[in-house]
Amino acid sequence: MRLRFLIFSWFIALILLVIPSYSLGQYFGQNKVNYEKFNFEIYETPHFEIYNYQGTTDAMKRLGRQSEHWYDRHFAIFRDTITQNPLIVYNNHPDFQQTTVISGQIGVGTGGVTEALRKRAVIPFMISNKETDHVLGHEMVHVFQYNMVKQNDTLGLQSLQNIPLWMIEGMAEYLSIGPEDNKTAMWMRDAVIHDDVPSIREMTRKPNEYFPYRYGHAFWSFITGTWGDAMVEPVLLATAKYGLNRAVDRLFGLTTDSLSTLWQKSVRNTYEPYIKEDTIKPVGRNMFTPENSGELNLSPVLSPDGKHMTFISNKDVITVDIFMANTEDRKIIKKLTSAVRQGDIDNYNYIESAGSFSPEGDRYVMTTIAKGRNRLLIADIEGDDVDVTNQVNIKGIQAFDNPEWSPDGEKILLTGLVDGQSDLYTYHVKSGEIEQLTDDPYSDLHAAWSPDGEKIAFISERGSDTDLEKPVYGKYRLCTLDVETGNVEVLPVFPESDILSPQFSPDGESLYFLSHADGYRNLYEYELETEDVYRLTEFVTGISGITDLAPAYSVASETGEIAYTLYGNDRYSVYMAKPEDFDRVRVDKNLADESASMLPPGRERVLNIVGNNLKRHSNLPETSFSKKSYDPEFQLDYIGSTGVGVGSSQFGTYASGGVTALWSDVLKRHQLITNLQVQGEIYDIGGYVSYLNQENRLNWGGSVSHIPYRYSYYAFDPNASYDTGEDTIAVSNFIIEQTRIFHDQFSLFGQYPLSKKLRFEAGASISRYSYMIQRINNYYLRGVPIDREKNRVPEQEPDPFYVGNAYLAYVGDNTNFGITGPLGGYRYRFQAGKMFASYDIINTQFDYRNYYFQNPFSFGIRALHYARYGPDANRLYPLYIGDHYYVRGYSYNSYNRDQTYNPNYLNLNSMVGSKMGVLNAEVRLPFSGPERLTYIQSKYFYTTLVGFIDGGFATEDYSNLAFSWEPLQDKNTPIFSMGLALRVNLFGYAVLEPYAAIPFQRNDKNITFGLFIRGSGW
Repeated sequence: MRLRFLIFSWFIALILLVIPSYSLGQYFGQNKVNYEKFNFEIYETPHFEIYNYQGTTDAMKRLGRQSEHWYDRHFAIFRDTITQNPLIVYNNHPDFQQTTVISGQIGVGTGGVTEALRKRAVIPFMISNKETDHVLGHEMVHVFQYNMVKQNDTLGLQSLQNIPLWMIEGMAEYLSIGPEDNKTAMWMRDAVIHDDVPSIREMTRKPNEYFPYRYGHAFWSFITGTWGDAMVEPVLLATAKYGLNRAVDRLFGLTTDSLSTLWQKSVRNTYEPYIKEDTIKPVGRNMFTPENSGELNLSPVLSPDGKHMTFISNKDVITVDIFMANTEDRKIIKKLTSAVRQGDIDNYNYIESAGSFSPEGDRYVMTTIAKGRNRLLIADIEGDDVDVTNQVNIKGIQAFDNPEWSPDGEKILLTGLVDGQSDLYTYHVKSGEIEQLTDDPYSDLHAAWSPDGEKIAFISERGSDTDLEKPVYGKYRLCTLDVETGNVEVLPVFPESDILSPQFSPDGESLYFLSHADGYRNLYEYELETEDVYRLTEFVTGISGITDLAPAYSVASETGEIAYTLYGNDRYSVYMAKPEDFDRVRVDKNLADESASMLPPGRERVLNIVGNNLKRHSNLPETSFSKKSYDPEFQLDYIGSTGVGVGSSQFGTYASGGVTALWSDVLKRHQLITNLQVQGEIYDIGGYVSYLNQENRLNWGGSVSHIPYRYSYYAFDPNASYDTGEDTIAVSNFIIEQTRIFHDQFSLFGQYPLSKKLRFEAGASISRYSYMIQRINNYYLRGVPIDREKNRVPEQEPDPFYVGNAYLAYVGDNTNFGITGPLGGYRYRFQAGKMFASYDIINTQFDYRNYYFQNPFSFGIRALHYARYGPDANRLYPLYIGDHYYVRGYSYNSYNRDQTYNPNYLNLNSMVGSKMGVLNAEVRLPFSGPERLTYIQSKYFYTTLVGFIDGGFATEDYSNLAFSWEPLQDKNTPIFSMGLALRVNLFGYAVLEPYAAIPFQRNDKNITFGLFIRGSGW
């Protein structure tokens, strides 16, 4: 009995210690890096606490007033009061990507986020004042949404699952932009042209096909334009309570299908009058479209001679890259982003920033993100490869974009962002000096050189419709800067419409630009001498990137050829044309007809509360704002129950349940998790306290836990005796022997990321295992229970023992994931550890994986070696090389239990040990799932076909290892297998893998089958 108990207790301990636990939660995975500790303080407005680290600058004061404007606008719709709501503001997007408020990675395309637990809105200052204002208004809608749900007694955060994504995000767009938007209208016109206006059900079930922001925006405009803006709050509330179908029935008296029909009809009626034949017929020749490249083909940049072009594309399916191609034959000759796959470079901004060729066309400059800051990356592109010649940290400029090489090749023009203010700067290539060209509160962006380098064209909200005191930001105006004098001139063209992306003609006498002055996004030309304006294109969709500020066309400075991105059929394609290919139609320079930008139901709207409120601004005195220091106090984020249960029987009363609470400061630099779990009796109460500190680049923490494990052994003694006090009688005794193992642990852990892809990890823990054995005698006389006694049996309890563990690891991860596992990149983990106290073991681990994606196949290799050394190396539970995760085809369950010994048969003992090595190779075909990535398109069934070759060995002593194809009876020999597997994505929670394998070192079976669940493919 004691032996049986010891085996079980040691087994529990060893399961916990075979491979060390990683307290930061990931074996691989990329890093969220805090490159810099920001010294936050709080700027208080009547309704918000603005956490920032730039102080009370003019930009921050304007943002404070903007937050109150948005409060008033959204209050008019939600009628919901918010006070002291946290708003965390970062100076720029690279800083924002380091936020600790949101645990996951933040991509370059994320403008802001709002955290649901405490309604923390987190935003960066954008490169444009207008964009900052829009992001602020958008995230404020989410604050009101979360507040409505949390304050309603009949709702909880889980009720948000009832609300479709398009409804959440579309509402935020509608309430922050209003019923007129050129970008959303362009998408809707395209949907009408291609007869693809989605139903409500399609928008809900296919968010990847129907972008929730755009389609949701248009839908809310339709609802409010038909029934009024007062419907916003009741529709959202009813959907959260009852689900969308019941909400539509209760509020509109319609079925969802009937409402869909009205919505689709309204979209068509709104835009069909603007659609004519050949309204999106491209000008020039097809360069890169979904037929010969990716679905996204964006931001073309022409070399000065027009012979080469760079463009951004997802041609390689799993990544978005910058490609360089010959314009004559459209042949892609290199991938420039191979230069940004280095370990110290985290990303590059492919959304709203493009690069630039040098005047000779032999070098290229682009913007990257490394160590929490923007860098200029200058690359030599003359040869077959892309050679990085310089990576420049621009001192004094916190963030910048759209670098533009000067005509003489000596300077690079930038839009820089410092403390929420964007201005124009030049970087002198040889000296490294920085020169600031503008210095004012206006946003200055999309800058371009004149051919002689004496002027710079750019856009800015410098018109009469801008009022910095309120603040109100007007339309983007076309401006020029005299480089020598610094004088800025606002040109008299389209004063009531936005102008984007100005470019000089090769002779310097004209400026090209994009505008939607006629309601569409078209290309125009402005003659500087005559001030005449000509429309060059007449597309009903438009020349556009992903966002309004994304670069969408380029002019070859020597030839005048123009490359542009055309949106159509829900895709972005690149075309190239000569100047004479365009039809120059003279238009009024005061043109302002944006009727085609109206969203459904067009101008036939009922009272427009939202649109009118967007034009109003509150007047708040300066005394309404104050400042205080930031004190990181713990506050309760969340408390939840793991369930409660109570039971009773002749064996006693049983209770179970638990509660978990999450605590943090506002910035979530400090997090505390507490858990209390009750299982059965008072001895079975367990729990833990875990703390995580993310204040600095070194993330560290610790935990204390008490976890009881209980199991029981049952026996029956029909010939027992029972002392009644007066006599001893014969009874039956049903014996329950309860054994408890108490695991008490204290641990410390830390993680120091070198970049997004590389990190060091370390951890240490000490555990104590103690025991309690209780015997419960249940006495029966002729089947009737007469007594029950419970006693502790200390003489059977082993002595407590301690196990210590420490490790240090170096981890790299640069992978790009597919639907069931990595498809491209690399992963590795090199680790050394030490077990002490009751064990004396040193363990080492080498795990290297590399993946190469060549559409449609991916090729992966893995080399894994794990070994224990020291006096107790063989005391732990042995490693089994035939596990599914290592060498398939040799799983323990595939062997017959009653199989007789055969001297020519591979012995199971030769596949276990304290040291093991594994080598795997796989070819993977994404089989069913998203279009373009998989062989068979499916919206729900995501699978990958896998062909594999596995090999490996296990041994307790390397001297006993023999490399032989045939098994040897007195040696450990490697095992090999090959076969096919199907990996099935279980809705993102896990991966199911059935497989068939040919195990070469088995002669009992020619083929084996297996089925197991893993987190993802290795």
